[in-house]
Amino acid sequence: MCSEIFRINKNLCLLSNDGNFLAIAFQSNLIVKYSKNCETIHSFMFSDIIEYIEWSPDSEYILCLNLKRAIVQVFSISFPEWKCKITEGSAGLENVTWAPDSKSISTLSDFNIQLSIWSLQTRTVIHIQNLKSSANEKLEFSPDGKRLAVVISDDTKDSVEIYRTEDWKLSRKLICERISSINGLCWSPNGEALCIWCSNSGESKLIIYSTISESHIGIFSPKDEKHDEMDNVFHKKLRGIELVKWMPSSQLIAISGHNEMVVLINCITWKPSLQIYCDPVITDSHCHNRVFKEIIIHNKDPNNVNTQRPKHDIEEILTRPINIPISKKDCIKIAHFDILEFSPCGHFLAIRHQIYPTTLWILEIKTGDMNFILLQNTISAVKWNPISPRLLILSESSHIFMWNKNEVICRNTPKDITILNAQWHPAGKSVVLHGYNKAVLLNLDNI
Repeated sequence: MCSEIFRINKNLCLLSNDGNFLAIAFQSNLIVKYSKNCETIHSFMFSDIIEYIEWSPDSEYILCLNLKRAIVQVFSISFPEWKCKITEGSAGLENVTWAPDSKSISTLSDFNIQLSIWSLQTRTVIHIQNLKSSANEKLEFSPDGKRLAVVISDDTKDSVEIYRTEDWKLSRKLICERISSINGLCWSPNGEALCIWCSNSGESKLIIYSTISESHIGIFSPKDEKHDEMDNVFHKKLRGIELVKWMPSSQLIAISGHNEMVVLINCITWKPSLQIYCDPVITDSHCHNRVFKEIIIHNKDPNNVNTQRPKHDIEEILTRPINIPISKKDCIKIAHFDILEFSPCGHFLAIRHQIYPTTLWILEIKTGDMNFILLQNTISAVKWNPISPRLLILSESSHIFMWNKNEVICRNTPKDITILNAQWHPAGKSVVLHGYNKAVLLNLDNI
């Protein structure tokens, strides 16, 4: 595996889904390399500056997007002379993604006027109208790729339409009378259930629709939950619904609220089984909680002419209490949870709230133990290893952090590149690190 540094447009260096290829976008040039040795196999020219790239699920095609001009171009790996161009025209373009069959592309027009499904085989297009513009999670394909769920708003009434992806015909329309409005939806990992929720604080509610029984099988409403004031864990209620994430096994649902709280819902009783409050003070209330803090080691020798840059490391802090740094209020208009990610094994949950931009909570779900990661810079992204419960933590700096169950290591990036994001190879043995305008592909042994 090579460690060559590539020039890229911001964040545009992407491994294919099978891990065989690496796509690099720099200005209007798309370069495709073998991931094993970084040998270039294709070079494609886009009609403008590339602002987004995405591999097809089967790793055969790759699309490039320029939002300003609302242009999408598709290139083929096996047949490099083949090309396809999609233009939304006056409707504009807000988002684009591949359909699960790798034969169609969906584009979302500006202001959610319509969702367009473009077939690469027949060169035809199908439109779905009246998507709800204010919904945060307004459409999602089922894990098996056979269905597409869309939030629709028509005559001030919200509903969910489910389409068959084999012919894009409407198969179900869910009225959802139990909630006042629909702000999001998401499929369970096994594809047997669909979560639909209302986010409003006073009316927040989540309902679960079964695709097997074709009926509602569960409901969760924070305001209806009874809490024992003598219980230290459940003394607060979840207020509102922000993010909804399924555990990979479909056994639990993590729900974040507007009051720095996360609740884990049991998918049998649809009741809270665990509740986490992001308190600004870490106390010794739980003896198994551990705190790891990034430290800066300065050169204390004033006579040393060749003064080196301060060294960064991470160490465990045993003293309590510890105050968690809070972000400046004028930096964020409305703070919310922006990281809520289960590990692939489902044993751990990574959490970050924008009020505490340099702190990451890592919950061990079975025991309730918590690891706190306190860094010097704002955490820009976290990425779970797809094979083992290792978490890569990035903080808009030239240092990367690797958490592995109660252990954290700190490493410098090659040539001190500032890293914003990352992508693991599907085999979990290497990772692509993305900077502002540079990227590098590294072996896990080099991290």
